[in-house]
Amino acid sequence: MLPFRQQIEIGPPDGPRSQRILALVDPASAYSVMPAAALTMVGLEPQWTQGFQLAAGGVEERQMAEIKVRLEGPARTTVCVFGGTESEPVLGKHTLDAFGLAFDGDEENLVPVRFDLG
Repeated sequence: MLPFRQQIEIGPPDGPRSQRILALVDPASAYSVMPAAALTMVGLEPQWTQGFQLAAGGVEERQMAEIKVRLEGPARTTVCVFGGTESEPVLGKHTLDAFGLAFDGDEENLVPVRFDLG
């Protein structure tokens, strides 16, 4: 499976500013991760800190915020991790779920899905 990238816009939940970003779609990532510089450029500030388990062991504290993501028309508010300066933008599962989408690895695109309510 080749890396799949999706054009999105990010911005503050209640603000008009936005930035277009090409993000790697990674449904294995729980949350979306955006470079901190891109988030602060549109006026977003960290709202809380969350601990994350590292693959190599240990825990790393990362800053997080709610952001607005626009994906081919509709916009949703979702949770995002502030990435480092070298971080590639990543569109994670939490954001895909907010849009009711899943990654179809065979077709290499995003497809609508239905979720169970109970």
